[in-house]
Amino acid sequence: PKYDCPHLGDRAYVLLQSSQYDDKHQPPCVDCSKTQENWACLHENCNYIGCSRYQQKHMLNHHESTGHNICLSFSDRSVFCYACDSYIDSPQLHSLNRQLNRVSH
Repeated sequence: PKYDCPHLGDRAYVLLQSSQYDDKHQPPCVDCSKTQENWACLHENCNYIGCSRYQQKHMLNHHESTGHNICLSFSDRSVFCYACDSYIDSPQLHSLNRQLNRVSH
């Protein structure tokens, strides 16, 4: 993963409605309703959920139409930056990871 993504900015990332996200129930893609390999947009005030580039590419389409770069995989909790074209890790994401761990246990 990339450790110095400039697109994260200074804010901490938190899924506001994290209680609905757990290992057993992935929220469906907004556009096609698939529930496999979905991603959550982590842009501020955006609640978009889209399927992966290996499904129907709705998260990629969302990035291309909005410029929202950072998203979280519900499958493995990885975070991806479309602008860097890389998975990323950063201390800014650690609070999000802690929150997700609490929800899934």
